[in-house]
Amino acid sequence: MEKLLIAKMSIEGGGCTVYGQCVDGTWSFWREGVSMYLDKNADEAWRRWSTEPVAQLTDALPKSWWRMYMRYVHPDFVEQLRTAFYTYQHEPDWQERRFDDMRRGA
Repeated sequence: MEKLLIAKMSIEGGGCTVYGQCVDGTWSFWREGVSMYLDKNADEAWRRWSTEPVAQLTDALPKSWWRMYMRYVHPDFVEQLRTAFYTYQHEPDWQERRFDDMRRGA
C-alpha cells in the first residue's frame, strides 16, 4: 500500500502532514512538514523535514498537536484522533501541561 494521508495540521510558521502505511497488516505512521526559521541574514526561510516511522498514530503526532488547526483528517482516523484529544483534555493536569508546553515553546 502506498502512503495514506492521515491528517494535515497547521500553525503559524509551519505545519505538518501525518502519513500512514500498512504493510502486511502492520501500520506505521510518520510526519512530513515545513517550518519557518530565520536564516543568518535574519530573513525568513523554510525548511522541509520528516520524522522516522512509529507504530502508533499518537506517537507520530507533534508534541502540541492539539493546539494546531486540523485542516484534514482521514475519515478512518477521526475517532482515534478525537479520543486522543479528549483523553489529553481530561487528564487532571492537562491545563498546567498546556502552559508548561507554551513556556517551553513546544
